[in-house]
Amino acid sequence: RRSSDLFGQPREKSSAMTGDSTQVAKRLKRDEPQQIYYLKGHCGWGVVSLVLADEIHEAEQLDTLLKILDFPISGGIDVAMIGPTDTPGDIRMRITTTHSRRWQPMCGGATQVIGKALIESQLREHFRIDISKPVVHVRLICDDSMVVPITMDVSAGKAIRITTDMDQYLEKTYSMGVRAFEIEGLPALQVGEYLMIRVQDLEAKHPGIDFTRRDFGPHLDIFSEVFTQFAPEKPAGVYDIALLYDNRPEGPGQFRVFPRFPDEATKRIPYEFHCGTGTVATAVALAHQGMLSSDSESFEFLLEWGRSEEHTSELQS
Repeated sequence: RRSSDLFGQPREKSSAMTGDSTQVAKRLKRDEPQQIYYLKGHCGWGVVSLVLADEIHEAEQLDTLLKILDFPISGGIDVAMIGPTDTPGDIRMRITTTHSRRWQPMCGGATQVIGKALIESQLREHFRIDISKPVVHVRLICDDSMVVPITMDVSAGKAIRITTDMDQYLEKTYSMGVRAFEIEGLPALQVGEYLMIRVQDLEAKHPGIDFTRRDFGPHLDIFSEVFTQFAPEKPAGVYDIALLYDNRPEGPGQFRVFPRFPDEATKRIPYEFHCGTGTVATAVALAHQGMLSSDSESFEFLLEWGRSEEHTSELQS
């Protein structure tokens, strides 16, 4: 099978393909370099690249995906590898990120990019997706047997809405536990894979510092030290990811969220981006802190990602 069957470009081409969404990565570990085509997508101001599992030898998959993440390719924050299963409608998915650099269970943004690509790119034929129906259902099977259903609303051959069912990720979050503790006197929560800290608690410990800023400065320096102090007691499976949150919205939402990472590559990104699994962790943290109130069992609230009129993410809880 040639790459042209998937992305419309013969394997012999070494330059990026027509358009900005599909590019070429070279696998260098074998005697003869092989070009691997990947699809670059965008979700919530984060860039995600997709590759096909059967394009990469199993022993080289993680190393190859990390090459796509790194300079000079710079394939985004996450790379997701997808492949067929024996069950129609089920797609195997494995993910790595710039901050973990190992396989991780899930990425909400990647599921959104996969959903759109399954409808609008040559991946549609590869996975035999029927877009004649107004609604298409697919299940993503993750590393630890987590099943993530995605629903794609289709109109005129375009995906107009992608819905990711995060129920099993929520179960995983609770199975990893919710733990209140302190880091050198700073109140914190460990919620599943995430370190959660209220912005107000950081401000109380460090008066006059604006921790909602994304640029380099004392606010990031202090947070790097927080990561260093957290590292010795970090439970297995918890990544170097922190979410700052508060209830001081500037727009139509009820809460603000600020993702923070210790790795240099992610720190250099000059804008805030959404995080699907982090959205789940934020909801759990808010509930644990008693910051959610509703008379019904199901309700909606809005998260604002970043400062001012930046990006918002609707969450149904």
